[in-house]
Amino acid sequence: MPEGRGSRIDSDTPGLRPGGFATRNPPKRPDRLRTAADLLDQAAATDDKAAGRFAEARVDSTPFGISAQARELAARWAAALAAREADARVLGDATSDLAGRLRMAAESPRSTGFRGRIAVAP
Repeated sequence: MPEGRGSRIDSDTPGLRPGGFATRNPPKRPDRLRTAADLLDQAAATDDKAAGRFAEARVDSTPFGISAQARELAARWAAALAAREADARVLGDATSDLAGRLRMAAESPRSTGFRGRIAVAP
């Protein structure tokens, strides 16, 4: 086939070079996947720590006055902290799940790549 638009010879795309991969996804690099999973585990631990701090702040915060406005402000603050705590826990769980999926992909003999969906907290 002559060089031109349809030629696959000397292409810059690795999948089209002689000896390149023939699948849609490039071959996995297990070490990179494991390293990414370790980093995600660290992020999940940070999320859990943040959730714990939100929980502590919610427990430690007390109304700073006896007026109705002070009680309402304290209630809103507690609700905001509870929401942030829940968000941090959901994010930590999703991050930990993704780390586990990366580890499984690193151990898998197939090189199909990741095809799952990443859950994102609302």
